[in-house]
Amino acid sequence: MKGEDIKEKQNQAGNPIFVLILFVVLIGFVFYVPDIYKKYNKEINNFFGIKDEEEKEKEKYEGITPQSAYYQLNSKSTFDYNEITISDVTLENKTLSMTVRTAETFDLDKSGYYIEFYQNQKTFVGRRALHGIITKSLTLEIDLSNLNVDGTTYYVISHIDDDAIGGFSTDKDESSLQVLNCQKNNETYTYDFYMKKLTKATYKYSYTDYNLETYGSKLLELQKLEKDYKDMGGISTSISENANTILFLAEFDYSVKNEFEKVRDRKIFAKNTLKHVIKFKMDAEGFDCK
Repeated sequence: MKGEDIKEKQNQAGNPIFVLILFVVLIGFVFYVPDIYKKYNKEINNFFGIKDEEEKEKEKYEGITPQSAYYQLNSKSTFDYNEITISDVTLENKTLSMTVRTAETFDLDKSGYYIEFYQNQKTFVGRRALHGIITKSLTLEIDLSNLNVDGTTYYVISHIDDDAIGGFSTDKDESSLQVLNCQKNNETYTYDFYMKKLTKATYKYSYTDYNLETYGSKLLELQKLEKDYKDMGGISTSISENANTILFLAEFDYSVKNEFEKVRDRKIFAKNTLKHVIKFKMDAEGFDCK
């Protein structure tokens, strides 16, 4: 009778070896099933011709050459670089002209293409972003007034994706709140950051003119821009006048909107854009950023 009671208790407690095996199987299920799912899901997608996000991103940059060969500004060279053909490169009075051709319509604004300048193919001088929509052919004019370049300067065409810009960062400021001021001629962009992510952008534009007709024309233009900005929402604007000078101010509130694409200003970045990305891109627009 006592032996039967012990056997019944063991049955109720369960077999320790069975419990251990069940535990090991459960652990394996948790750790390996996601990989098995990923593998077979990928095979199923391939069978039906469906591409996952990882493959799409990889395919996006497949065959993209990061940098062209070196050419001199006065060499009159014609060469192919990825999807585009560069020709008729000329430098005159610190303005660089170049013709860009492509077989299909191509948006340079979204391509991450730059022209970079070097002395003796070694010393980096600076870079400028390439912009515009190419429909077979497009002539670009790029202001190089604040770069030390001449006809003997070398240049390359480069492709730099936003994710790669981190490798160019030299920012050692680890403070939570940061400000970046970028100035060029009569335009100033001020960016506020929290933990190096964009939280606010301010645009200032100053215009001085002693000709009443052109002054009045510019004032009407800025007043229309002020109205358009207010209609978009999330933008505070003001116009002030002092003698022959107009000051236009616009503040972009990212607590209202995450981005301001309707503004059509590529220097107004999306919310949370990283500080080093903005500095890199504004440097490439010829702005002095501090």
